[in-house]
Amino acid sequence: LFGSLALTVASLGIINTLVMAILERRREIGILKALGATDRDVRSLFFAEAGAMGLFGGFFGVALGWLIGSALTWGTTIYLHRQNLPGVKISYVPWWLALSAIAFAIIVSLIAGLYPASRAARLNPVEALRYE
Repeated sequence: LFGSLALTVASLGIINTLVMAILERRREIGILKALGATDRDVRSLFFAEAGAMGLFGGFFGVALGWLIGSALTWGTTIYLHRQNLPGVKISYVPWWLALSAIAFAIIVSLIAGLYPASRAARLNPVEALRYE
């Protein structure tokens, strides 16, 4: 339940970030389209941005999770040694799981980026340049 909620919040955050980027870069999109960029080019640009957000978010999320897990293992081991008990490795992240988490973050970001990318592609260049 918590994971689904976190995933939903993260997806909405990505959508919001990309929609705001589109609103702030209307003029840039208008210039690109006026210079001959196709809807597909603009869509690809924002889709790539969503993928990059997923890649960096996934990487830093895995790294932060690993650091927190290592800190918990370290703290627990110190406590157990003080109690004359053997240390226990609480946190273990196999490489395939870390890579899967990063890939999943990229996939979720790309799915969340579909709407903003298509919205950017639909911008009329004349309208985008007129109101800036």
